[in-house]
Amino acid sequence: MKQVTYRGPEQITVDEWVSPELPANYVAVKVAYVGVCGTDLHLYAGHMDSRVTTPHVPGHEMSGVVARTGAGVSEWKIGEKVTVRPLLPCKNCRTCNEGNSHICPKLKFIGVDIAGAMQPEWIVPAELLHRIPEQITLRQGALIEPLAVAIHDVRMADLDPTDVITIVGAGPIGLLIGIVCVSRGHKTFITDIDQTRLDVAKSHGMIPVAPDQVEAAAREATNGLGTDVVFEVSGSAGGATLISTIVKPRGKIIVVGIHAELRQFNLQQIFHKEVTMQGARVYKSIDFDDAIAFLATRTKELEPLITKVFPVEDALEAYLSLTRGGSIKNLIAISEPAI
Repeated sequence: MKQVTYRGPEQITVDEWVSPELPANYVAVKVAYVGVCGTDLHLYAGHMDSRVTTPHVPGHEMSGVVARTGAGVSEWKIGEKVTVRPLLPCKNCRTCNEGNSHICPKLKFIGVDIAGAMQPEWIVPAELLHRIPEQITLRQGALIEPLAVAIHDVRMADLDPTDVITIVGAGPIGLLIGIVCVSRGHKTFITDIDQTRLDVAKSHGMIPVAPDQVEAAAREATNGLGTDVVFEVSGSAGGATLISTIVKPRGKIIVVGIHAELRQFNLQQIFHKEVTMQGARVYKSIDFDDAIAFLATRTKELEPLITKVFPVEDALEAYLSLTRGGSIKNLIAISEPAI
């Protein structure tokens, strides 16, 4: 059996896997599919080397089945379909005690700080598992984690029913944010440099706009004010420059994208407009539950976001094809249980 290993910047190998011990209160999940996301690409580029100990098994967007249970685990049965909420907070600090353990200062993100899901069995605390219902396939189940991110982002925006939205960046998270917003009846603009992604956005009810036209489109739709809420999901210098120009006075900017370096940003616009800026990082348990419920009623709608499934032997190509554009979500098939 094979695992995917990160060995340093732009170094991904496929290696023999050695089965680890199963501690008490942990579960061994037989991994079916793992999605390759923006965080994985940052890790592959070496942007997270300060947090990663090589050799390292990446991956956190996954689906699988319970393979083994450790001592003290009674709530999970062998063969149950599951996904994993890959966060390990300290549980003792003020942030955790206030109900915000997902942003614990000592948070360990499994797949970055700790070995991730691109291996045949993933050993994780039982408390991090979420059941995948019958109507969601294992292939579709790999979308739950990024959908939970999108649902958390929209929750942080605290949208009013009449809000007009602009999303900067039509990668998987930007598209999922748009799908959630459209499902709630919001007029939703989205911009990106990748036409394939804009075409997908249009098919899901969003209004695709080229980056050099998005400000004009936003103002035309809002009597010159700008949109109520802007989601920055691109992680790009251009996105950081754009967001303050298209948000309305007293509007909101939700920062979602990972910016691996410092960006120039127009604070004067934030000052003049009295704009609220809000970071949105990962998710809470309720966001996972809501993502599962959302996906369960929209499997046919969301399945096409999966561009291609790669065998584990071709894991490197699953990464590289995303860097070339034209793809939305690539999955790596670690194993495929007959469920």
